[in-house]
Order: sequence, then C-alpha cells, then structure tokens
Amino acid sequence: MARVEVFARTETGCARERNEDAFLVLSLASRRAGQLPEQRVAELAPPGVILAVCDGMGGAAAGDVASQLATRALEEVALRAGSVHDPQQAASVLVEGVQAANRAILQHITQHPRSRGMGTTMTAAALFGPTAVLAHVGDSRGYVLRGRSMTQVTSDHSVVGQLVASGELTPEQARTYDKRNVLLQAVGVQPSVRPEVVEVDLLAGDQLILCSDGLTGVVEDGRIADLVTRMNDPMRAARALTEAACTQGAPDNVTVVVARFVGQGLVVPSGRTPVQLRKRDVMA
Repeated sequence: MARVEVFARTETGCARERNEDAFLVLSLASRRAGQLPEQRVAELAPPGVILAVCDGMGGAAAGDVASQLATRALEEVALRAGSVHDPQQAASVLVEGVQAANRAILQHITQHPRSRGMGTTMTAAALFGPTAVLAHVGDSRGYVLRGRSMTQVTSDHSVVGQLVASGELTPEQARTYDKRNVLLQAVGVQPSVRPEVVEVDLLAGDQLILCSDGLTGVVEDGRIADLVTRMNDPMRAARALTEAACTQGAPDNVTVVVARFVGQGLVVPSGRTPVQLRKRDVMA
C-alpha cells in the first residue's frame, strides 16, 4: 500500500518577536490534527490527509491570529467533508477552505477593528492517492522534489513574483528587490479570494514541500533540494530546512511541511520523469 510520511516545523526566526506562521497536518482517518508519532504516517488513500502552511501578515494587526484562523477554517471544512477521494472533490474542499478562511478573517476584523490590516498567505494540499491537489494564495510555496530535481508547483502572488515570471527580474535579483514583500493577493484582505489550484501526479519517492517565504527568502532552491534529498526523511528534512534558514539569519518566521510518498501502488520514475502539473479554473 502506498503511504505518505509527513512532518512539519515552524520557527520564530532571528528577528521577529513572535511567530505569525501556522501549519496544519490533518488526518481525516483519525479526524485529528497534529504530529503524534502515529499521525506522521498515513495510507495514501481516502479519507486522506490535509496539509497547509499559512504566513500571517499585519504585525501589530495580529498576523498570528490571521494564520490561526485560516488553518482552523480549513480544518473545519475538511472535517465536514469527511474525506477527499478524487481531484475534483479535493479541489472543491480546498477552495471552500480558503474561502471560509477569508470569511473568518474578515469577520474577525469587523469585530475587532484594531486588527484591520491582518491577513495571511495560504498554501494547502489534499493527499489521497497518486494525484495531489494544491490550493494556493500568496507567496508561500509548494514544491515537488523528484530525485534531485525540484519543481515549484505554485506561483508567487506578489509584485516580485510577477516580475520574475515576466523575465524582468532574476530569482537572485528578486531576493533584494525593495518591493519583494508586496502581495497581489492574500486571504482576509478582500471580500473574495481566488486561489490557484493545481493537480500534481505523484511518483514513488516524490517529496512535497510546503513552506513560508521565511525559508525561500534566505535559502536558495538548490540548497532546499539538496537538504531534503540528503535527509530523505520528513522529520530530519524539516529540521534541516528551518536550521538552514536560521543559519542565514532568518529575518522572518520559517515554516515548512515535508511529505514523502513511498510504497506499492505508486509508479516508479524512469530516468528524468518531469513533474506533471494541471491547473484548474476557480471562480472567485
């Protein structure tokens, strides 16, 4: 039976006073969120596993509250669904979770006007079989590592991400660009939100990495791929990645979720098999 091994880790970093990031590791089989030893391995089959990374923004406006509201909203939607069992239904659950998170943050702002300006990124994944589904808003990221080759499977919804995509900036230049933290879309900022939704076909040995920009802002993709490849274990990989960010000064909070796919039932890659992505249209 194919299975997924998961571990997540978050660090405040070296410059922030508090951690505004949050993550979710939810087993729909046990209906429990967390990282107890028995929750770190699950069958890659329905009812499935939900993962998410949220990077709250707002500072004094309570970005930490925004990220917690978002993960809680996604958890509640997934638990109501009870199972993710095919790509279309999984996409619907994730999109509903993002939209519920948006509503929860906006409602909190209405009730607590001093929190105006809060919001969060959200990168979530539903794992239930040989196809993973991701829903994404903001500049946290999702990657798939296959062998030693890593592919970013989400887009950066930011000014600098748009400039890199258009070729106006290189990834190296983007690291020091003065508007690199300006988001084009976030959860809890506008009345409606339109997440990016992608499907990824999984092969044996693939590893899915969800992370906040506290990691990617200071650790290059090649270094991320090298560390995850060498560790070859989600717990050790998550620890190595957060420690690598801290070694580089970690000016922001750092959060990472690593999921590794192993066991019978997954196709074994032959040579350099590229990562296959399919995007889904989502109504706002």
